[in-house]
Amino acid sequence: MSDSVHERAPSDTAAQLPTDNYTDVIAAFPDPPAPSAACRNEADLLAWQQDFHATLAHLRGWVPTRVEPVVEVLDEVNLGDHRRLTLRIAVSQISSVVSYLLIPTDTAGAEQRPGLVALHGHYRHGIDSICGVRIESDDPDNDERHAYALHAVRAGFVVISPALWGWPGRDGDRERIGTRDRCNTILMASAMYGVNPLDLHLQDALAALDVLCARDEVDAARIGCLGNSTGGRMTMWLALTDQRIQACVPSGCMNTFRERSRGLKSCGIQYPFGLLQHGDVADLFSLIAPRPMQLHAGEGDTLITPAHRDDMLEHLRRVYSMLDASEQLDYVYHDAGHLLDWPQAAPFLHRHLGG
Repeated sequence: MSDSVHERAPSDTAAQLPTDNYTDVIAAFPDPPAPSAACRNEADLLAWQQDFHATLAHLRGWVPTRVEPVVEVLDEVNLGDHRRLTLRIAVSQISSVVSYLLIPTDTAGAEQRPGLVALHGHYRHGIDSICGVRIESDDPDNDERHAYALHAVRAGFVVISPALWGWPGRDGDRERIGTRDRCNTILMASAMYGVNPLDLHLQDALAALDVLCARDEVDAARIGCLGNSTGGRMTMWLALTDQRIQACVPSGCMNTFRERSRGLKSCGIQYPFGLLQHGDVADLFSLIAPRPMQLHAGEGDTLITPAHRDDMLEHLRRVYSMLDASEQLDYVYHDAGHLLDWPQAAPFLHRHLGG
């Protein structure tokens, strides 16, 4: 045996390997820039918005070609104060999206109503939870307070609510996924093709928006969107992508992707690949300005870091002020934790959309 090789006697105890942390590697990545914070006046901000939209378009991956959003009505139920239609909407050459359409019963022969796209978060029953189909009054995470789509139709809005992949209506792989996180599992599979589930879900939401705007009961000039948690994040993405959204209520999403990444916390369907090389959540929200936006945050919401929330609010107030639109930005801080507070969202949406 060579003198340069040294054998160690077998140990009677198990080897004690190091416990290196991947979060240390993430922490060493550079902090994202804050390009919207560098804007000094309205002209700067408007030019930056245009440039950042182009950056986001570059970050988005391949998606299948959109097709006409042909609608198949799978079911219709009259619930007294509203009708609930179950729809299958054609999205692309390879996919469709299951959605609920909620229509107030007093719309026949009446003037057109404002419309809302209601986007669900990680609720146990997805669109069934927010549309009031499956409410569990003894579960504070799935009681009627979370049924914001149901509250909206009862308040006179026509509401469409598309399902996300992995959740009821689009959960045919649930046995295959098993106990794994459905969002991260879907990301893993699609990322092998360079496809981001965020882009697919945004494509779904745009198809649902097309259907909503085409309804005879709906005034296509008065469209909003709302959602909580992942639904709040999707509300942000839909509003910054499509100018038809005239007012929005993103709830439970005033955290940063930098913070989420450092804590290994975020699910895999909320961000484009490489975003933090260019900006973070405050920049994304800044793309919605000057259109009306009401942000919701709850006391005791463990998914939101108070310091990041407060910094984001201060930044957005500056952005809206720069565009002479301070009155268009509203902020709700309630005591109910991780939920969208409909009693405070309702007057905001009525004020900006009518109805």
